[in-house]
Amino acid sequence: MTFPQLPNQSQARMERPREPTPQELWAGPGGAPRKRSPWLWIGLGVGGAAALLAVAAAVVLALVVFSPGAGVKRASEQMSADLASGNLSRAYGEFTPALKQHLSETELTSRLTELQIDPTCAADIQRADSLARAGQRPRGTAEGVLVCGSRAFDLSYRWEGDPLMLDGIRIQPR
Repeated sequence: MTFPQLPNQSQARMERPREPTPQELWAGPGGAPRKRSPWLWIGLGVGGAAALLAVAAAVVLALVVFSPGAGVKRASEQMSADLASGNLSRAYGEFTPALKQHLSETELTSRLTELQIDPTCAADIQRADSLARAGQRPRGTAEGVLVCGSRAFDLSYRWEGDPLMLDGIRIQPR
């Protein structure tokens, strides 16, 4: 059985519907493809880096401020400032009872007068350590230099307790 040929059937081709491009698939029906925005990624990168830097700075600051030796260093700097400025009653109030028995306030005044320590003196605490063991009172030591014009003195403090009280002091010319 043969079928009659229809006119122009040999010249007509069957066309398949066109397949959408990947951009058309992502854009959705009838939507335009999204534009890439490199400034968005640059902004997010800069913002993320800034946040990371802020967190790192906060961690470093916390380690410095709350380190065991930081309290000893602050107390030593304050003690040096009180001794140099002549605020001896405040400085003497920070002494432990044992140190007060060995060094009276008048002896402290006379020794500082002999060394000619005055308000122009400035302390540079170079090393401050703290030690706290279970069952013991906290202890700390600090060493540095007290500079008074052209003269310099070696400083050494020994701290004990919570709150820190001065348990030993040494100021001697270099």
